[in-house]
Amino acid sequence: MGWYFRRSLNLGPLRLNLSRRGVGWSVGGRGLRVGETAGKRRYTQASIPGTGVGYRSARGCLLAIPVAIVAAILVPVLLSAGLVSAVMAVAAALARAV
Repeated sequence: MGWYFRRSLNLGPLRLNLSRRGVGWSVGGRGLRVGETAGKRRYTQASIPGTGVGYRSARGCLLAIPVAIVAAILVPVLLSAGLVSAVMAVAAALARAV
């Protein structure tokens, strides 16, 4: 196992990820994010907040950014209503679209 360095700065829905390789970014909120790594690889990430369960697709698409912003608002509302299956349906739909 090797050592690593990673630090992130949150600026609202935008997160800057600082690493040894450079600066990456992502946009979204708890449950759904899209972004680009320091190595310029795009990704989409969906998860169930607080559980540690999620999915990350390396086929991210910048067209998914507006969807991620809407989902950042929608996911906490669905979770507070106890609709975990609806959150997973939103994540699956985004993964298929990208």
